[in-house]
Amino acid sequence: MLSHHERQELERIQQWFEHDDPDLARQLGEGESPGGVLRSRVLRYVTDALALGLIVLGAMTLNFGLIFFGAVLLAVAACLHVAHWGDAQPPTARGTGPG
Repeated sequence: MLSHHERQELERIQQWFEHDDPDLARQLGEGESPGGVLRSRVLRYVTDALALGLIVLGAMTLNFGLIFFGAVLLAVAACLHVAHWGDAQPPTARGTGPG
């Protein structure tokens, strides 16, 4: 729980952001990253393609190092996909559930 002074300071910072950079304040208020969803989505698909390319190249050349690195990169790509699973859905309000 924040003290009265801390809440006032946070409100002052919020007002400064809204005055100084309204686009950033809007994006942060909506829960978006300032870079946007499109860049994140492109990064995930490029990581997928690079990982699969390394695995295929490693299998064609029988190079275990390429296969291993491709598998590690594929695991990273899977983590990126899981972390951004709900990008297409709007963010839900926290703390509005029953209870």
